[in-house]
Amino acid sequence: MITGRRFALALSLVWGLVAGPVGAHVMIRGGEGNAPLRDPGWPVGAATLVNHVGRAAWWEGPPLGGGEWHSECRGDAKVISAVLADFAKLDVRNKKVVIHDGVGRSFWLNPNDEPAKRAAANVDWTFQVWQADRWEFQKGLPPRFRATAAGDDEKGPPARLDIYTGGRIKWADAVVPQGLDVADLRLEANGFKAADRVVVKGTITHIDTGRPVAARVRLQRVEPQDRGYKYSDVAETTADGSGRYALKGLPEGWFRLTASAEGLVPRVLGHFRFDDQPRLETKDGTLAGTGAVTGRVVDEAGRGLADVDVSLQDIDASGKGRYDTVDEPKAGTDSNGRFRMENVPIGKVSIWVHKEGYCGPGLATPFDSPVNDVALVMRKAAQVTIRVNFGGKERPEGYIVSLIPEGGEAVGKWSGSGNIDAQGRITFKDVPPGKYDYFGRPNPGGDDDQTKPVTVELKGGKSTELEIIAR
Repeated sequence: MITGRRFALALSLVWGLVAGPVGAHVMIRGGEGNAPLRDPGWPVGAATLVNHVGRAAWWEGPPLGGGEWHSECRGDAKVISAVLADFAKLDVRNKKVVIHDGVGRSFWLNPNDEPAKRAAANVDWTFQVWQADRWEFQKGLPPRFRATAAGDDEKGPPARLDIYTGGRIKWADAVVPQGLDVADLRLEANGFKAADRVVVKGTITHIDTGRPVAARVRLQRVEPQDRGYKYSDVAETTADGSGRYALKGLPEGWFRLTASAEGLVPRVLGHFRFDDQPRLETKDGTLAGTGAVTGRVVDEAGRGLADVDVSLQDIDASGKGRYDTVDEPKAGTDSNGRFRMENVPIGKVSIWVHKEGYCGPGLATPFDSPVNDVALVMRKAAQVTIRVNFGGKERPEGYIVSLIPEGGEAVGKWSGSGNIDAQGRITFKDVPPGKYDYFGRPNPGGDDDQTKPVTVELKGGKSTELEIIAR
């Protein structure tokens, strides 16, 4: 039996959501070469850089909404001088140039960072720019899905030029226009030695007061498991009296960086993938005060519901953006439906509830943390099994069935889709009662292959069986 479920974040969003640690590289489409791309609404001057003749590859992200464009290019110091001149003219208020050791590595040409493919994916500089409308869309998403940085809200959509000095570019020969914001992340320019290889440094402060925190900072290896991830310590240090820390001589691999301090909520500061090159990463972080969230989950008759899974998402500490806790705040309800979660960041949180056979009050329920005696009501959910009848025709390799709310997908409304199983069926569980349209189509397939939507009303606590006649 296959089950599918999702809450739509917006009308146009149909991509799956990525679970687990997420790095900066998340895309929806891309390609190789320098064939010009159509301008979808870039800032004035950006098309020259996006469509540079030295472009080896390009890609667009993030998956929720798109609009962040990346060009991965090759060229020497003479080329980068001309690129810097064009970048200085770019009609963007929030722009930065970042200088790195080593060579750049194209994400599009080697998305899994396979060592055997690294040489063919080498690049000398990359350009990143946002479409203004997609930037504004991102700001409206819940914190855990937002690709924008809270610190950029006042500055506006960022544009960034990353230059790698370990290949064709000799930085001393580059001509830098006056007025550009240049961040030099080469090791020796920051007081480190080549022998330090990979370094992560930064400053830890209190999110409300801005005062330095003598936090414990740890780098942990990320190891995928059958379910979730395993984290093992690789390096650690304690920030000094000014909140500064540095971790040196770090190995290759996939890692997460965390910070913790007494009386504050431990936080994941970021994720990294280190390869065989020298590299300096700067990662400042803030830690928030801790509080508790307590409450009770009841059914429509007001009776307490036991064994409800309660968790917190979209944590926005002090209104300063997404706060990823080291341990996910979660709890189960007791026999009276009561729950309690400790060590919750002070700020805004969304509470999610799950119990098989029931549905919650919507996409999520937002509250200010800390909060006591939150009251959450769950109602009986519907279940629906849809069978596809191919009428004796050859069954396609893949076939998707969709169940969407009448009137279309919208923020806060449940909808689901998925491939049918070997018996030609798909089951959707824990569906909120209401009217839905269901339809199917081959995968891959065109609009002409999609069946006409049929409306059905689903009742709470009831199981419904439906059929689709394939076209």
